[in-house]
Amino acid sequence: MPPAENQPTLTAYEQLTAKQKAFVDALCLEPNISHTKAAERAGYAKKSAFVEGSRLLRNAKVRKALGEQLKGVAPTSEEIAVRWDRVSRATLEDFYTTEEYEEPTTELRPLLEKIADLSYQIDFEERVATRQELEEDQLEKHRYRQQQRRNEVIRLEVELEMNPAATYEVPGPPAKKQRLQLDLVKAQKAGVLDLAKAIKPTQFGLGIELRDPDAALDKLARMSGAYEKDNEQSRAVAVINAKVEVISSGVPIARSEQEAAAHV
Repeated sequence: MPPAENQPTLTAYEQLTAKQKAFVDALCLEPNISHTKAAERAGYAKKSAFVEGSRLLRNAKVRKALGEQLKGVAPTSEEIAVRWDRVSRATLEDFYTTEEYEEPTTELRPLLEKIADLSYQIDFEERVATRQELEEDQLEKHRYRQQQRRNEVIRLEVELEMNPAATYEVPGPPAKKQRLQLDLVKAQKAGVLDLAKAIKPTQFGLGIELRDPDAALDKLARMSGAYEKDNEQSRAVAVINAKVEVISSGVPIARSEQEAAAHV
């Protein structure tokens, strides 16, 4: 019996069962959610959620309801293409700048040079002390430091006797290097901050994890009908690829002209 003339027509969403509505709601609220997870949130048992989710996605009413709910929200095929293009072109260069810095270095010098430097310092400090008229406590400290230097010279001389090729490290000229620094201002100006999924500290400083919207975009594209043309082509291919069977007539296939003549 047709509905009364003044009775409002129910939308596809309103015609769904409670569980079907919950399934649609889960997909609309979180586009990246899997159909299995959406089925679980709709109240289906975990062990059957995969099968139920797949079945619901093939349900014509559910698909129509999804289209209704996503109307004005789901991107058009052109918008999806633009988004995919942005994702495919996004690189870490959009988020980082190159920074130059100096890294300290060391170089090896002959141990004999260190002995010579210490000997020079001992002689220099001794000459200074004789001219300064040091107080008794100051003189005591001077003697203590000088004795430490002489002891160090003795240790180095013994080491050099045991190893004439001995060396020691001294600061070298700083090495100029480059490193990448996360630059959120640059990313904001480039309009690519929305592609950043997370910014996390790493052992090398702040790092960035790029967003991967492929699953959500693919699902939204299917829901908005962007793949309908592809679906039609797939159905056409299925017809063309129909199975071909050869039905035997009972007469064996001739392998030569003589055999063919024998069957005539």
